[in-house]
Amino acid sequence: MKGIRNVLLMIIIVLLASSGTMAQQADSPQRFVVKTNPLAALGGPFWLIVVPLTGEYKVLFEAKTLPKQSVTLGASYLGPSLLLNLDKLSENEEADISGVNTSGFRGQLIYKFFISRDTEAPEGLYVGPHFSYASASITSKDNTSDKVEGVKMNFNGIIGYQLITSGGFALDIYTGLGLRNLKWTFSGEGDVIFDQLEDKGSATVAFGFSFGYAF
Repeated sequence: MKGIRNVLLMIIIVLLASSGTMAQQADSPQRFVVKTNPLAALGGPFWLIVVPLTGEYKVLFEAKTLPKQSVTLGASYLGPSLLLNLDKLSENEEADISGVNTSGFRGQLIYKFFISRDTEAPEGLYVGPHFSYASASITSKDNTSDKVEGVKMNFNGIIGYQLITSGGFALDIYTGLGLRNLKWTFSGEGDVIFDQLEDKGSATVAFGFSFGYAF
């Protein structure tokens, strides 16, 4: 719950800080973009090597703050992966547990500086910082005190391009480099559920893809 409060507080501060600057800007064809990526439901942001532990169901909201700048806020629900549903996979007679429940959330914050000469935010080539915080819980159905909780934080420097058509369709792709910190906490006999999970702090390559509608 503390992590949720911190993410909500961060979102409120950013919105309050940007609302004043947005009110001072001249009108432009598009000021806001709402985006998503259905493919994230197949896996992410928690993995066990190549096995997705969670699926992500997200929405991103981007708002122009200055002629060459914008802020993006993202909120996600983390549940079973559509590619490999652990909640169903663990329900068999040979498993140590009869099943698990997977749930969690993720918050994202991106601030973009657009460097294209002929376009203004939120369209064109951009660079900027990207921060994300994710928390997930995998709980035994036999005993809810047996669970695994993961917390993952990423801080990246990214470069990307957002295409916006005359009809308002938006396509956003970015990549970059950064740092990640992953920590697992086991409660009860949670280590029985997954005994190969390890805390990690390392460099990482960022990649993002989303599409939606600009208005």
